[in-house]
Amino acid sequence: MKTTARLLLCALALGISFCSRNTPYKSNGEPHRVISLVPSLTEIVYALDAEDRLVGVTTYCDYPAEVKEKKKVGDFLSPDPERLRVLRPDLILLTTPTQAQLAEDLKATGFRVAVFTDPRNLAGVFAQIQALADTLKVSDRGKELVDSLRSALEGIERGKELSAYIEISEEPLISVGGGSYLTDALEHIGLRNVFSDLSQGYPVIDPEEVLVRSPEVILLLYPNASRTNVLHRIGWSGIPAVSNGAVFDSLPIDELMRPGPRLIRGVAVTDSLIKHAR
Repeated sequence: MKTTARLLLCALALGISFCSRNTPYKSNGEPHRVISLVPSLTEIVYALDAEDRLVGVTTYCDYPAEVKEKKKVGDFLSPDPERLRVLRPDLILLTTPTQAQLAEDLKATGFRVAVFTDPRNLAGVFAQIQALADTLKVSDRGKELVDSLRSALEGIERGKELSAYIEISEEPLISVGGGSYLTDALEHIGLRNVFSDLSQGYPVIDPEEVLVRSPEVILLLYPNASRTNVLHRIGWSGIPAVSNGAVFDSLPIDELMRPGPRLIRGVAVTDSLIKHAR
């Protein structure tokens, strides 16, 4: 199973809901020895050209390729305390609510932490990027990055509006609700999430409810997803997406499931795949 799906399913198992507020970490000194415990934040640090600050990352941080050379401190919920101490970070990057308890534990042991909230929409994604740039004292670079992402998003020609069901886990069946940035991101290419009325970011759903909501497109965003299996699910033959074969399983999962600088590219690739299939 790929990294992103593991992280998300772990968060879901902990009963996590997602928030949208981001503010920069305030400190008099510029952080020079940073540890990132979140893959998406690691990607943002690289996109800000601040990777020389990174002295440690998690075992889940796998992009860009150069990150493999960084010291590993363990996974994103239980990093090795000894490895953290050896690397002498002056700041550790985390997200909330996923790592809220970890943040408190690290602060209690004397580490300085910067906690960013998981975004509910694209504005939240851009705000998180800028907040991290401000924290690292590279605000101008953050603005350039956000402006370039906004420009790339505006450059995607919006297609015909289609209702979409997004599946991020087969067992249990988990979709994407209105509390996820993905709902907002995909709306920019004309995909209206059939579960956008649900406040949760990633709700567990009843298969019958997918049939009732009758999506025209189905997106499978998890490793080893099988379009064929979905096309042959019992009772789903009446769903327009299934009867028309509009089920997609070769999507850029990491780009879409990590709220970072690759998200817009993931949206563009998804848009292209769907337009070519029409």
